[in-house]
Formats: sequence, C-alpha cells, structure tokens
Amino acid sequence: MTRTYNQDCILAHALDILGERWTFLILRDLFLGPQRFGDLQAGLPGIGANLLSKRLKELDGAGLIIAPKSGETGSRYRLSPIGERLRPAIREMMCWSINYFMERPEASPARDCIYSNDLQPDSVALAIELFAGDAHDPDLNYVAHIMIDDFPYTLYYMNGEMTAHRGADTPAVAKLSSDVATIMQALRKELPLEEAKKRMTLSGDQKALDHVLSCIVHIKHAAMHDDAYQPNKVKAAS
Repeated sequence: MTRTYNQDCILAHALDILGERWTFLILRDLFLGPQRFGDLQAGLPGIGANLLSKRLKELDGAGLIIAPKSGETGSRYRLSPIGERLRPAIREMMCWSINYFMERPEASPARDCIYSNDLQPDSVALAIELFAGDAHDPDLNYVAHIMIDDFPYTLYYMNGEMTAHRGADTPAVAKLSSDVATIMQALRKELPLEEAKKRMTLSGDQKALDHVLSCIVHIKHAAMHDDAYQPNKVKAAS
C-alpha cells in the first residue's frame, strides 16, 4: 500500500490495507467465489482496468487474495483464508447500511436499491446469506442449490452460518428455483410464505428447504412494527 494514516492505532493500520476505494467491493465479489479479471471488472462498473489491476496487486501483496500465477490460462482471483475472515465484518456493514438508510427521512439511491426488484442475482444471493442470521439454527447442516433468474448458486449452511457461492457443482440435498423479484419481495416481507412458494420450484430435503425459505420469507422474524424487518436484528423498514 502506498498511503498510510501514520497513526499508532490498530484501526488505522487495518484501514491502511482496506481503506482504498473499491477494495471492499472487490472482496464482496470474491465472497461468492473465484473470479477472472474480466468478470471482476464487469461486476464493478466504473473501475478502470489499471485501477482494478492495482487494487488486486495490493490485496494479493497484503495476503487477502490469491492471484493467478503468471501464464496460467483460465485461472482466477480468489480469497485467501485471512481474506475470508472479513466476511462477518462486511455482513455487519451491510446490516448497518440497511439500518442507516432506512432510518433517514430523505429518498436516496440506497433506499431505491433496497426496494428494487431488478438487482443482479449476485446481490440477491448475498442478501439471502445476510438474512440467514435471522434464522439461526446451530444444529442444522446442509448444502442447497438455488437458481436465481437462471444463475446457479450453492448455499452452505454449517454450524449456524450460511455462505453463498456461485455455481452448483457440489452435491446438494435440496434445490430451489426462483427469480430476483420474488426473492426481493419476500425479503421485504411483501410476500407471505405460501404466495412466495407458488412462485418457486422446490425439491429435496424438506428440513433444508424450510430453512432456506425461512431465510428468504422471514418465517421466524419478530417484526418491530407491522411494516418492519430486521436483517440480523438490525431495524429496517420495508
């Protein structure tokens, strides 16, 4: 990293690594699985190739990602184990963002995003992972496939934690197919469970399916008021 806060503070030292623009968004995209350079650039509109290359080199140098070796064909950038450990912190930032923008009185692009039915499937897969914190079940373990607008993802639920990854190559005990609009409406509590299920295709282990549905439709949520929902117990109006 070329810039530093030059402060004797552990937060400042972390921000020396993480505080540059685009860094968290690159990490966010890699949470869903390895990506080629072109895929990362396509998923980050507005970042130039030179800046993306610089950020990736910095993150590789810091040990947060693993870059492809020179000359490898078809290889991808991936998170390192220490980079993966940032997942809970970024989840909390996303929860804070929902809380913050939904409590603000003025309209904003962030509020529009929350109410949008036209998000990218990657964003929706991450939202399901985020809201899984409200359906915590430490005794349940499963692997499920979910198809969102014809884009496949795998949901790993292990020891009370969900992680979502692109693709569906791992064997799964349950499968669910839906679309962005249905899932977003369900996440915002605009669809009751039975109506949401009519707009989905479900198969496989019933216990796993019930849990995935509880992450999407908020079966177990205790609303703070009639038009509220709580990702990880963070207040957010729907």
